[in-house]
Amino acid sequence: MLAAVVAILLLGREYRYQPMGELRVSKSGNRLSAQWLSEEGELESEQPVKADYVGPWLIGLHVGPQRLWLWPDSLPAHSQRSLRRLCHRPGR
Repeated sequence: MLAAVVAILLLGREYRYQPMGELRVSKSGNRLSAQWLSEEGELESEQPVKADYVGPWLIGLHVGPQRLWLWPDSLPAHSQRSLRRLCHRPGR
């Protein structure tokens, strides 16, 4: 019971601190970086991005210290294809 309460509290904290706005990802050479565009239109500082999972339905990203999972309904289809192209490593 205690483990369930702790899990619920941790999930609630994660939900509260979810980033809001639009993630702008760019590639320079082999390096991916991203900036959050807040709902107020302010661009936050640039952070490194590491794509550690690019599957058929799910993309796993580390944006700075944050872990993000992008599902197909998280972004429009053309944006998802663009992100997959940025994260694709030739030979894999």
